[in-house]
Amino acid sequence: MLEFNLTSVIQLLNFIILLFFLNKFLFKPFLNTLDQRKAKIEGDIERAEKIRKEAEKYKQEVEAELKKARKRAEEIVQSAEKRAEEIVSSEREKAKQEAQRIIENAKIEVENIKKAAVDELKNSVVRLAFLMASKILEKEIDEKKHREYLTKMLSRFGGE
Repeated sequence: MLEFNLTSVIQLLNFIILLFFLNKFLFKPFLNTLDQRKAKIEGDIERAEKIRKEAEKYKQEVEAELKKARKRAEEIVQSAEKRAEEIVSSEREKAKQEAQRIIENAKIEVENIKKAAVDELKNSVVRLAFLMASKILEKEIDEKKHREYLTKMLSRFGGE
């Protein structure tokens, strides 16, 4: 069995003192450090989770804003395309009208040139006829008949 003698009691006392010192100077500081680290790690985890939730919230907000921006950009592009089509159509119509106006002006100018040429031709024919008639009449008709004939010829060619 167990014997209790003074050596055993001293050893037991040494062991208890050793446990006391180990507990006070080693185990308690070590456990306190572990508890502090545990609390810090738990706090960091809580903050990280909070930050993750905020980041998720901001991500959703950003995605919503991005969708709005894309939709707005699409609307702007469609509006610009529609406006461009309207401008092209308007300019095409203006060009057609301008071409029609130019054609009409050209027709009028051609008609005026034609009339001027016909008038010039008539005047030339009248002058030639007058010259021919005057040459012929100089020899054959007297002055009074000569004037009547010229007046008749001028009215005939000039009136047309």
